[in-house]
Amino acid sequence: MKKKLASSRRKTLGQVNAIEEVQRAAEAALDEVILYLRSATAPTSEEAHVIIDAILFERGCESPEGHIVAGGLQGVAPHAEGNGILKAGEPIVIDIYPRSKKSGYFADMTRTVCIGNPSAQVQSMYDAVLKAQELAISMVKPGTACKDIQRAVEKFFIDAGFVTSGKGEDFTYAEGFVHGVGHGVGLKVHEKPRIKKGSKDFLQEGDVITIEPGLYYKKVGGVRVEDMVLVTKTGHRNLTARGKKFILRKRRKGSAISTA
Repeated sequence: MKKKLASSRRKTLGQVNAIEEVQRAAEAALDEVILYLRSATAPTSEEAHVIIDAILFERGCESPEGHIVAGGLQGVAPHAEGNGILKAGEPIVIDIYPRSKKSGYFADMTRTVCIGNPSAQVQSMYDAVLKAQELAISMVKPGTACKDIQRAVEKFFIDAGFVTSGKGEDFTYAEGFVHGVGHGVGLKVHEKPRIKKGSKDFLQEGDVITIEPGLYYKKVGGVRVEDMVLVTKTGHRNLTARGKKFILRKRRKGSAISTA
């Protein structure tokens, strides 16, 4: 009989290593999707999903809760998996959260990209999300109240001119910054601590958390950027090893791919 693993907020070095191994698989899948987006004449979400599953399978991982490749207005709903043609000039949200078949641990990462030049509005959304993420990550250390990180990001977006409207997390009508900044990751893809409104959690050494601010507007689309971060004794360490290049240029034959 297979022993059931017990979930714990405070990750050991071995558990962190296991999570990082899954994260490398997620990054490999992201690389292949970006190569596909740069190379295909008419890329689709469906084909991108196939690519993700294939790379994860090769690396001993699975996606029991799916993954997201949502382009254009589909990206307004943060949980929309995405379908159809991925058009140039529109934001494409790529969220990959696999689980190791061996260790049982999850990883979680999101990047938003655009094939060719985005509109000025989409670019400003992306720039704001990146700055909000940098702000949130800078606050990660033991003892930080999760609600304080959420409050700081909400204030940042308001000050930057990005209004949030709608109630709660009903994504059918809420717009702006409509969800929590992040959550714990381990044997479940969503676990404590919860970085959101009303959270009573405080960060502690050994937490592995996501930092994933986003903006969503019905007439524009969605933008989200997500890293996994380890809370260390004196601060934090980012476990995500991929850059955040937004604009993708179509790949010329024989040229190398860059995800910096």
